[in-house]
Amino acid sequence: MLIVGIAGGIAVGKSLVAQEAAKLPGVAVVDADKVAWETYRKNTETYQKLVAHFGEKILSEDGEIDRKKLGALVFSDPEAREFVNATIHPAVQIALEKIAQSHRAQGTKLLVIEAALMLESPYVRRDFFDYVILVTAPRHTQIQRLIERSGLDPEEARRRVEAQTPSELLLPQADFVLDTSGTVEETRERARTLFHKLLAHAG
Repeated sequence: MLIVGIAGGIAVGKSLVAQEAAKLPGVAVVDADKVAWETYRKNTETYQKLVAHFGEKILSEDGEIDRKKLGALVFSDPEAREFVNATIHPAVQIALEKIAQSHRAQGTKLLVIEAALMLESPYVRRDFFDYVILVTAPRHTQIQRLIERSGLDPEEARRRVEAQTPSELLLPQADFVLDTSGTVEETRERARTLFHKLLAHAG
């Protein structure tokens, strides 16, 4: 089984690329964001660390951590972002390793993990991944997509995009680069071509 990471900034089209992979036989797709949410569900060790650090202002009415409140902190404060990453990312890495063991036992050929920050986080084991695909789009495209997708005002969308590492700085760490600045169908076609190639390599 090959493990392939999909990395890239906010609103570059990672999910669209992952959706194409999921259509192919022998491929399983995991969203590391969803795995992360599970690591800080109420009463987990990660939950307790985050609440001890930030207080109850990050909680929703049901006592769970509110992802929007946590996200607002992370995007506005570099120190908060570092604490959150240092707390959550190691827990996500452990969870992903368990998921990979399970898929290996099931005979999955290609395990595709959509993990936005995998090339930036010092807490992610790069050797866990056989290949990394960096999904890229021009920054103005990211901002426009974020406004359309999330209803953010242009200034907030720009701030979120600019809080992230520019893709050109991540290029040397990637095995493949997939540009999504064209049409949706062009992106789908590029993704299909790449995943067929990786499936062939997986045997």
